[in-house]
Amino acid sequence: MSIDEFIAELELAIEGMGPGTIRPGTVLRDLPGWDSLAVLATLACVDAGFGVQLSAVELAECRTVQEIFDRARSKRA
Repeated sequence: MSIDEFIAELELAIEGMGPGTIRPGTVLRDLPGWDSLAVLATLACVDAGFGVQLSAVELAECRTVQEIFDRARSKRA
């Protein structure tokens, strides 16, 4: 899965996000729809896209979308 594919999945999963809303450097807490449901949706996207599970703590340690992507890829390897 590429970063662009991951972002497209996030934009579909997080309520209120349209195409082109999220970029690799987007700070998670700056997203208008970033709430507990967005956290769950993000964890589900990681699981579906990479076949790995991130804990809530691991996700909280990520500041940007790129950091989530990198962490998921490293867990997969």
